[in-house]
Formats: sequence, structure tokens, C-alpha cells
Amino acid sequence: MNDNSILMKRIFFLLPALVSILFSCNKPTQYHRGMPYPDSDFIQSFEWTAEPHKYPGTGSDMHWWTWGADSALYVTDDDGANFGGPSNYAHLLKATGIPPNHKVETVTDFMDIPFRKMLPKKLVRRYVNGIIQVDSALYITIYDYDWNLDRNKNYFDSLYNRIQLYNSWQNIQDTIMQKNMWFTDNYSRHYGVAGIIKSTDFGKTWSNIPDSATPRFLGPDFAGLTFVNFGPGYTDVPEDLSPYVYALSNDISWATGDHVYLARVQKDSILFRQAWQFLSGISGNYEPSWSKSEEDHFPVFTDPGHVGHPTISYNKTLKRFILGIYSDVFPHKEDASEADWGKWDEASELQLYESENLWGPWKLFYNEVPWGGNDHTCYLPQIPNNWWSADGLQGAVLFSGDYTGRTPEYYAFMTHSFKLTLK
Repeated sequence: MNDNSILMKRIFFLLPALVSILFSCNKPTQYHRGMPYPDSDFIQSFEWTAEPHKYPGTGSDMHWWTWGADSALYVTDDDGANFGGPSNYAHLLKATGIPPNHKVETVTDFMDIPFRKMLPKKLVRRYVNGIIQVDSALYITIYDYDWNLDRNKNYFDSLYNRIQLYNSWQNIQDTIMQKNMWFTDNYSRHYGVAGIIKSTDFGKTWSNIPDSATPRFLGPDFAGLTFVNFGPGYTDVPEDLSPYVYALSNDISWATGDHVYLARVQKDSILFRQAWQFLSGISGNYEPSWSKSEEDHFPVFTDPGHVGHPTISYNKTLKRFILGIYSDVFPHKEDASEADWGKWDEASELQLYESENLWGPWKLFYNEVPWGGNDHTCYLPQIPNNWWSADGLQGAVLFSGDYTGRTPEYYAFMTHSFKLTLK
């Protein structure tokens, strides 16, 4: 596919969103900015029904989830510690019940797998990411942030040693290097998916661990790869989506991107890179096309500067996909001035969209700025499928917050119950 054809396809797909922005600027709106997609004609309102709830003893973030074959929720977390356990950049939790009557426990803190001691000879900062259980097998993506910025090129050896540690900032003497490290970490540019690990005993042991010789599995536009779940153990998949497993990511960095991209793979071939396909176009009647070439990837959602790591929930009763988007109110940019950098992480934005299709068209039904109010910076909205009520009108958002520059009150397994009203 040549560059001109890709450009024309993107213009065709983005035209409705651009028209929506133009018209939104000329009509009364409750939004703080022109939003890229029209309001929902299906969901009338979204309303919080309780105060946010912090699960006692938890102190890690991100909370990527899957609905396990045993009907429990399995959740991968990154930095922090839980229930008095060790601090690490990787954790697997298990949650049963529905908020606020849920129970959370640790499955593993991955202390036996030194992910950051197995890096290629590049400046990448490694974490666990999206998770899915298919039948009896659990899969977790391992993703890398890119520390190969120009500002770090004179510190390669020092940084390569430091990024292998949980606390990369200990005993730093060079204040310029320290400042560059903080900027790089706040920015967290995507590098890619290092690999996908597998467990057949509900997370007790793992195989297929990526090491220094493992080729990069997926590139930067799929670095924040999270899976689309349906029923327990990946059952109840809509017939038109079977037999594939679907995954999505934003581009650029964890808190600021422009697009959401979608990929799929046959459910028995998740570990095989050559089996993956990438959404490469959407027709006028919203039929998707797929390509084996990652370079042909085509966005299913676009909102320049306002797309952090995305998540999707499936509401089986309403037959709707719910796309959760968060971002920093002040977009993170690699060329940011020190003054602009100082504005990062002070406030975040929550966007919730619905669609009958996994690839859109998307319609907005909730927007909150600042998400969490003036005293908190919330991020990564997740709505586990098993937390929806039987009528599809109530659920709970799983999220994190306050990761930097604040008292970490919300840096935990946070839940917030809500209800929907339909039109």
C-alpha cells in the first residue's frame, strides 16, 4: 500500500470526526473543548452513584484485567506494592465479587522473573501490560517504554545499568542526568511489545519470557497492547468476531497519543507473531479490512493529543462496546519546555464512548475534566465485563490515580460505581 492510498483512506475515515469538531465549536456544549465525535443517541446519561473506593492494602497501578475461566478477575499491575508484599514493577492480582463487595488478593509479584535483567542492549523500561485468559491459558503482554531520547544519549552506560533496577533513581550524583530521567519517565514514549508470556496454572508459573535475544514482537503504535474481553475464559464471543482475539493500543506515549489501533489473532495462535493481523481500513458502511503488515495499521479512533492508553469493555446486555479513553489535560510532548513539562500530571480527562462495533463509529456519552476533581489525577479507566449488572445499566470503573506530584491517595486498586440512563 503506497503512502497516497493510506492518506486518502485516513482522510475518508476521519472526515466525520473533523466535521463533528467544526460543528461542536458552533453550538452550546457542556464540554471543555471541541470533542472529536458526536454525542450518543443511545445513552442519555452516566452518573457516579457512590464515592470512589480504595481497596485496603493495595498500592500499585494500571489494573489491566481479564475475566478468568474460573469467573474471577485477574489483574496485572505495575509499580508499587500490595498487602505488605515486595515493591516491584509487575504484579498479578485476583479479584472476586462485585464492588463494593469485592475481595482482592495477590497471585504473584513476579519476583522470580527478572524482566528488567533480560533487556536488549537498548534503553527500554519494561513493564507488564494487557492480560487475557483463553480457555485455561493466561497471556500477559510485556511492553517497553523508550528511553532512547536525544537528551539521554550521553548517559547510555549509566542509564542502561539503572533501568534494570526497580528504583532507577537511587544514589544519583549527576543532577542533569537525574532531571533527564524524570522527564523521560514522565513522558514514557512507546517502544513496543517485547513479547507475550503464558501461564497454564492461573498465574503461578510462566513461560515464553522475552530476553535480550528476543525480537521485538510489536512496534511503538501497539506498545500499550490490551485485550478485548468477553465472557469468562474468552467465552460468549459474538459470532461475527470469532475465532479471533482482539487487542488495541494508542500511539506515542502512555498519557498522550493521537490514535487508537486494533489488531487480532486466532485465539490458538496468540504467541505467534506471524499470525497477527492489523486493522487496515474501514469501509463506508463500517466493514473492517485486515492486513498482516503492521505498517498498514489504520486508526479506529482519533483525538490528537488526547489519547492515553485505551480500554474496551463489552456490555453484553446492551450489545455495546464501551471505549474508555483518558489523557493528561496538558499533552506530553518530547520537545516540551521546562515550563510546559511542569504542567504535566496536574489534571486528567476521562472520555467514555459507545459503539455497536469494535471499530466504531464511536459516540460520546461522558466526559469529565478534571477527572477526580481538583485534588486527584486519575488514569486508565477500566470497566470489567463481569461488573455490569444484569440489565446492563450499572457497573463500576476500575482505575488508578495520583502517581506523581500528589499524596498517593488514589494510587491503589480504586473502584467507582456508576449507572447509565438510556434514551
